[in-house]
Amino acid sequence: MGSIIRLRLGALELDWGKNEFFRNHSALFLPSDMAQAQYYYADGVIEEKPAFVRSLRSTVRRLDLLGYTLQDCRQLYDESVAAMPSYYPAPVLTFERFARVLRNVNVAAVRLPEDGDYNLGGYVARAIFVDPEFTKTEEQLGSLTEEDGTFFENLDPYIALRLLAENPQNLDQEVVWGFADVVEGGWVDEHELYEGVPEQNRCLVVTEGSSDGAILREALFLVATDVTDFFEFVDMSENYPFTGTGNLFRFCQGLARIKIQNRILVVLDNDTAGHDAYRRIKALDLPARMRVSLLPDLEECRRVRTLGPSGTQYEDVNGRAVSVEWFLDTSIPDHPEPTVLWTAYNSQLDAYQGELVDKEAYTLHFFTTVKRGEVHDWSKLDQLWGHLLASCTTVSGG
Repeated sequence: MGSIIRLRLGALELDWGKNEFFRNHSALFLPSDMAQAQYYYADGVIEEKPAFVRSLRSTVRRLDLLGYTLQDCRQLYDESVAAMPSYYPAPVLTFERFARVLRNVNVAAVRLPEDGDYNLGGYVARAIFVDPEFTKTEEQLGSLTEEDGTFFENLDPYIALRLLAENPQNLDQEVVWGFADVVEGGWVDEHELYEGVPEQNRCLVVTEGSSDGAILREALFLVATDVTDFFEFVDMSENYPFTGTGNLFRFCQGLARIKIQNRILVVLDNDTAGHDAYRRIKALDLPARMRVSLLPDLEECRRVRTLGPSGTQYEDVNGRAVSVEWFLDTSIPDHPEPTVLWTAYNSQLDAYQGELVDKEAYTLHFFTTVKRGEVHDWSKLDQLWGHLLASCTTVSGG
């Protein structure tokens, strides 16, 4: 009979394989996600065995970075429709209708189908789509034939998983990859099972200065622990004979010329020099998998003490002087009020370049705080990484 390996959300089975023939779903999980999970067998038998387990809430960003944003899912669905052999009936649902069905499904209310032998398409048509959680949105799903079900049974399971995440009721459900039976059956070695994030889905982060990459790397482990394995970092000051935005522009020029296929995210300060570099880089014929992003605006930077040709003032420095250090804790005890010093003037943008005074002190305070394990408000770093993750999964970045 062989051994079965399953991917499910709650009790809803999304994908399965047999013996050594299965899709490896380890990219949805971190190695630390190993836990005991329930395995459902015939005659109501339930056993506890090892599995990879992660909540759907913490799986969504991994799905997005793997290429399953809502926009990606629409494209993948339409491509699957176009690739359907002519001897099968056309899919009964457009992507919009399919997405609406899954957004309305409460996985906790779906009945666990009984084990049985199903022909291709029969499991979806006779065990899943007949459930009231599906028919409440599209009544016709309850009368599909096996041929109708074939399309949905062959559909990439990550599309369904991502669409089910649009229902807040499902976010605390567990995504479970139950591999124990194929390991026990000798079909695969448990130590070889975890493959992790494919190389093509990993992103190389390129920053302006020596400390920017270090701060972003450390912040990633504080505010986005669910996707740390998707990112690698390059410190341009150590790997290229120039510094600053000119360095990044020349780096991007080179990558554009050779049409590099790796996934790359270039991060620029939200200051005058950064905006100038952003404009020039975006004008290049960038490879499809290369993104360039400015740091986001900060509410805190709408009124900042500044020093310059006009003396001391309070100004909005977003777009003119926001560096990575502004996303750290700027309320260091016994430290002067955060201040921006206006330096060089950019005649093309008609704006001064600003720099946070004594920014090294904020960097040192950040790393000291992290090393000590002290709890702080990392909301600005959370905002920063949320912005960068969005840049990685959109067409244009920015």
